Amino acid sequence: MRAGLAITTATIRQVLPLRRAIMYLVAISAPALIYLLMASTLSDEAAALERLMLMIISLYFPLLVPIVTLIVAAAVLGHERRDGTLFFLVLRPIPRWVIATAKLMAAILVAGGLSAFGGLALAASYAVETGNWDLVVPLVAGGIVASIVYAAILVPLGFFTDRAVLVGLLVLLVFENGVLFAAPGLSDLSGWRIGFSTFVGMAPEETITSELEDFAIEIASLSTAVGRAVFLAVVSIIFVTMVLRTRDLATE
Repeated sequence: MRAGLAITTATIRQVLPLRRAIMYLVAISAPALIYLLMASTLSDEAAALERLMLMIISLYFPLLVPIVTLIVAAAVLGHERRDGTLFFLVLRPIPRWVIATAKLMAAILVAGGLSAFGGLALAASYAVETGNWDLVVPLVAGGIVASIVYAAILVPLGFFTDRAVLVGLLVLLVFENGVLFAAPGLSDLSGWRIGFSTFVGMAPEETITSELEDFAIEIASLSTAVGRAVFLAVVSIIFVTMVLRTRDLATE
């Protein structure tokens, strides 16, 4: 337990230095900043809700949460592999599954924390205008779930290639924001839609229109979305554990 906590803490410090943390926080807060700039044109609560949902489905879930998570998660194992320190880490008497779990937890804590901050900022901006705080928890939870999905995919990918962020961006732009719009039946494979489904499952019914539900995965429920995120995280840990056991890290 102590070893896992130490690895998680060290990894967080490695991937989130102060200057980079500030940049991430500014980036993930962009939807809230844009919303506040548009606030002067809002005439009533219905218009405010419409603008909020526009920020959620155009910027927050499909772009900023994935991109921030991609950058963070790809660096968790990627930096250690490139620097040659991963070899020395696995030489220590620490079970491989502990290392794998600690690395994924570091990615989830950093990326999930940043996504939660962005969701909180966006929901708080709406609440300041309308007095309605009901969307804070759903939006924060949805961002965290989406971050778990992307972290589960990108942590292993960051081990195998130095271009994990580029690969992730191509998947995001070409597949998730391109192919899935043309083939909605594949939406179950979308990380940000799983997070958005969490938001839909927790948000008050009166705030979610039929058009917004179309962006959620079909037959989505809160338990379904969270269950898929947890399943992917477990698979990621198992896969990284196997890689650390079988791959010759000394030649990396």
